[in-house]
Amino acid sequence: MARHFEVIGDDDVEGADVMGADVMGDFSNTYDGGVRVLGYDDDGTAIVGKARHRRGPSIQLSKPGWRNSQLAPGVIAPDQGLLPLPMGSFTYSVANGQTFTFQGQLQKPFRGERLLVSVVRTGTTAVGRIMGQIFVGSDLAALDVPQLDIQQIGDPTAFGVRLTMKPAQPGVFIRIVTSLSSAITGTDTLFATVTLLGRLIH
Repeated sequence: MARHFEVIGDDDVEGADVMGADVMGDFSNTYDGGVRVLGYDDDGTAIVGKARHRRGPSIQLSKPGWRNSQLAPGVIAPDQGLLPLPMGSFTYSVANGQTFTFQGQLQKPFRGERLLVSVVRTGTTAVGRIMGQIFVGSDLAALDVPQLDIQQIGDPTAFGVRLTMKPAQPGVFIRIVTSLSSAITGTDTLFATVTLLGRLIH
């Protein structure tokens, strides 16, 4: 009569073929004279333990989904990620100027999706909005040429604000040509940091 073991204890395995069809078949079931698979090694090899001669709960492990792109230990297939592209920071002032071009150069294929703009204002005249035009290479990332309020679409607290920008290849610059909607005077300043989140192949 066939004997069934669950791999949860410390006794020796009796009548269990750990290298044959009992292990290399469907790991979701227990076979006659077989053992239950505990998990998988990095190269996909089944990991089995010792069997106890009684039925009881068993533990089954599987690789997380984000490791499915691993071809072999230490060898990762090309995959898609969501990462930030830093586009720089600038302090608008009378001394520094009140126009600036934020830019980031791509190192891998990339498509921008979420603009993040952080602003710190100092002084009573630092009330202007940051207006700008977004370019992917030489292509305008907008439906018309007027400047838009990049603080509005780049507000970190904005919900559901997302772009589908044109995909770009390594070496391409993504630029935002900006100016203030109202001038700063005296010693007042407006400090801005711009980051673009997007998808890339890595």
